[in-house]
Amino acid sequence: MKKPTLLLISLLSISRIFAQTTKQTHTNEELGIWEKYEVLKADKQRKEGKYTASDLHGNDVICEGFYKNNLRDSLWTYYGFRGQIAEKGRYKDGKKTGVWTAFNHQGELQIKYDYTNNKFEFFKPIPQDVNKAFNIISGNSTIKTVLDRPPVYLDGEARFSRPLISIRYPSQAREASIPIQGTVIITFTVSDKGEISNYRVKNSIGSGCDEEAMRAVKCIDGDWLPGLLNGKPVTVEYDVPITFSVGN
Repeated sequence: MKKPTLLLISLLSISRIFAQTTKQTHTNEELGIWEKYEVLKADKQRKEGKYTASDLHGNDVICEGFYKNNLRDSLWTYYGFRGQIAEKGRYKDGKKTGVWTAFNHQGELQIKYDYTNNKFEFFKPIPQDVNKAFNIISGNSTIKTVLDRPPVYLDGEARFSRPLISIRYPSQAREASIPIQGTVIITFTVSDKGEISNYRVKNSIGSGCDEEAMRAVKCIDGDWLPGLLNGKPVTVEYDVPITFSVGN
């Protein structure tokens, strides 16, 4: 008789939670998403329950998961282009825990990282970062060299590029008598602690393209590991090229 009793208690607990929450929607133009989530009726600033974020223009689901006491909790799944899974894993008290898996653009496994023990279980480097020389910042000096390991975006290629899908070709550039085309390079700094800062335009083409590229790159959130040189973490400049062309 214990199992039915426990089941009844669980169902009553769940029903109480739903009775205490109400659904909300929110549009974020800057991130290009709209969100659906539940909040406590007694405190509408506190998320509690299921959460979904979708693309503001295409309605594709970007991520889905749960909140507990206003913190990410339980299983979360992030999606890339055309609904491919980009990353998945579990949160506890707002922090990633256990093994997370992340995928590349082809849907292939790229990273398995154990956040509990801070170690890789599997890692496939991004081809364009292998044998590439990076600018290393040390005090007031900068040197360019190939690293033992480039900075690693732990959330994977597919999630890295997800905000870039929402880039809009500025009308000012597209509708000019000779359309403005070219590649904007946005650079930021990945510190020796994996912290991101100092976003800037390294290569400019103007006519609103620089601003749109910067907006998109700043929407890339997630976790980084610093680059390694001679076995030690170093502060590195990381470039993100974004091409604007009439054909795209």
